[in-house]
Amino acid sequence: MSDSGVYRVMLADDHPILRAGVKVLIESKPGLKVTGEASNGQELLDLLAKSPCDMVILDLNMPIMNGIEVLEYMQIHFPRVAVLVLTTHKEKPFLKRALSKGARGYLLKEETHDKLLSGINDIRQGKRVISAEMTSLIVEDYSTDLSSPLTADLLTQREKEILNLTANGLTSKEIAERLEISARTVEAHRANIREKLGISTASELIKYAIDHNLM
Repeated sequence: MSDSGVYRVMLADDHPILRAGVKVLIESKPGLKVTGEASNGQELLDLLAKSPCDMVILDLNMPIMNGIEVLEYMQIHFPRVAVLVLTTHKEKPFLKRALSKGARGYLLKEETHDKLLSGINDIRQGKRVISAEMTSLIVEDYSTDLSSPLTADLLTQREKEILNLTANGLTSKEIAERLEISARTVEAHRANIREKLGISTASELIKYAIDHNLM
């Protein structure tokens, strides 16, 4: 926040008409000011390097650098700047990626003016803001998780052993020697583990092992 107490906002969207409308809306409220506008991700980052601000209202679909790429960069270089994603994307993967990359809010462009202003105010107070429509998707995921058995319980003891050794960097041959079984059997167990857990890469296996204390 500036010394004058004004909350400084930058807009990043490749649609000039939308930026103009959001700017008028924001500056209709005392204490809020739009201090910069960008039509692509790289332009936004250039602005941030020159002019401090408190919040960025960010579209995900932009040329040169998209919103997710911008979030990744801002996490490292501008961690104190809050980001409110304003997008048309209603898919869960976009929401999850944006939040995992540091976004403090995720609102849809179809929201009302009051919802956008209240979202800015909530984030300004340190809260997180998510569109009601997107929140319902998160609740559905959570309910599904609660109604299904723990995935770790789906694994046999041998599969847990192999997952542990895999996560610790052992090859199939090394695991086979350690457990005194064939490398082909190890590969078969690994295939079963991937199928049961819905995991396809070694890095995901390692992350799963860490998250479930199987290291």
